[in-house]
Amino acid sequence: MIFPFTRPSRAGRQRGRRGRASVSETFNTASIVQRFSQSSTFGMERVPKYLRLSNAMLDAIESGEFTPGSRMPGERDLMDSLPVSLGTIQKAMNALVEQGVVFRRPGMGTFVAGTTLQADYADEEKVAKRDLLHFRFRSGDGQSILPIYLHVLSITQVDCETEGLKPPWREFLDLGKSFVRIERILNVDDRFKGYTRFYLPFERYGSLLQRSREELSGLTLREFLNKSYSMPTLRFEHQIQCEQLGPDVCGRLGLAEGSYGTFWQILGRSYRDAPTTYHQVFLPPDHLPIGLSEKLE
Repeated sequence: MIFPFTRPSRAGRQRGRRGRASVSETFNTASIVQRFSQSSTFGMERVPKYLRLSNAMLDAIESGEFTPGSRMPGERDLMDSLPVSLGTIQKAMNALVEQGVVFRRPGMGTFVAGTTLQADYADEEKVAKRDLLHFRFRSGDGQSILPIYLHVLSITQVDCETEGLKPPWREFLDLGKSFVRIERILNVDDRFKGYTRFYLPFERYGSLLQRSREELSGLTLREFLNKSYSMPTLRFEHQIQCEQLGPDVCGRLGLAEGSYGTFWQILGRSYRDAPTTYHQVFLPPDHLPIGLSEKLE
């Protein structure tokens, strides 16, 4: 089958320099092209191209066309066959990397995560079970606590006054106009993923911007703040509801834009019931049950 977005003349020049593409690579690239082209015919025209492309690749992975450990088509190969720029392809691939769906090997390519994900991140990003105190996920039978892997995406400063926002985290923390935001991917035993945003007052925690993402991955921030800033979190308030997730959240979770999921707010308090942390957690609709605790024993 010939897809309308294929550009054979450019592809021919590329193959001349790199050698002949294998049959499996050609098939898998064509599959992504087909899924991408179909995405524009199901009410997805307004969805950004990079998100449509990352969803097309994720669909191909979930269907088994790319198995754990297999190599994804190269960015140049995809550009030869898709009506998008190299920058769009790189942005789509980066979205999958941030979600933990694929991982890169310098000089070798991009590969599908799976059992390899556990091997790569078990030591660095697995949260110790002793630290899973105020929430945890259990297996379907409720008998075992599932391991959680926390991968930090970014550590940034956000200024509410500049952005003209009155977000709930500013109202709760009520300290200053600038805040530190830590974005993370929460991987629950490779069964499903969540996306989290953690907010702290910049006035007290601005030095967190000097920390690397690797340094904070795999840590419960509650315990880290207790040890590094002498600020224990003694009580939690949980607010959980089902709602339509924003486009950025859907992109992080690999969901179609407009999807519904769980929006979970965790408000942390310390001595004298003073607000300390504001935590947002976004989960897909098929996540496992959550076990909660209001106080730390």
